[in-house]
Amino acid sequence: MEKFISVSSSSKKVLQIAQMSSSLPVDVIILGQTGVGRKLLANEVLPNEQVFEAKELEKLILDNKVNLKEFTTIIIHNINKVLNKNEFLDNLQGIKIVATGFNENQDYINRFAVKIEILPLDERKEDLEKLTNIYIEEANKIYSTSKVPKNIKIDLSGNGVTLKQSIYKSILLQTMNKQDIMDTLYNFFITEFKAERSYKALLEIFEIPLLKASKTTYKSQLKMSEKLKINRITLRKKFTKYFGE
Repeated sequence: MEKFISVSSSSKKVLQIAQMSSSLPVDVIILGQTGVGRKLLANEVLPNEQVFEAKELEKLILDNKVNLKEFTTIIIHNINKVLNKNEFLDNLQGIKIVATGFNENQDYINRFAVKIEILPLDERKEDLEKLTNIYIEEANKIYSTSKVPKNIKIDLSGNGVTLKQSIYKSILLQTMNKQDIMDTLYNFFITEFKAERSYKALLEIFEIPLLKASKTTYKSQLKMSEKLKINRITLRKKFTKYFGE
């Protein structure tokens, strides 16, 4: 089971609160953005406990398809997605709840004795560095490479979720050779042709990355025109078409 990363001072603090709450007969809510580690922290409070998605549990309760008397403790993810939150919590009285949700200024949050907020990864530099190294190591094992990745474009828009995706993507692309790329395009085009996409409609698959790469390399459209051996007017039209420039 994955563990909550706690290298930064803020993460050490929330982990300590979570672990202390484990033995207390109180309800806990863990707040934060997608991908900050809410589910992992919930497991630190109630290890190996029954887990439900809040919306699914709400439906089970309404349809009388769950016996709540079977539970003394429970983990509920994404409680913010429940429609009638106060009624939902009323049905769970007598059960120790550890819930996760997004940051919301709503009254139902006050029904939890312990409130833990996890900061975004871009505010937890030590955790970000640790996670980055973990995902690089994982990706290297999956793609059977020992190369140190270069120029990884890290995406933190979804915190740990997009961080992992961006690292895996970068390392995968760096391990691909010309034949791998051609094979990937072949499979992609087979799917597109089944959807009856035309050659003209698929040109952007070639042209957009080619133009972006040439702009990064040559900087000016004049130099691009010279190196790519393409008419400057034609080049300008393509930039207007794809990038509005």
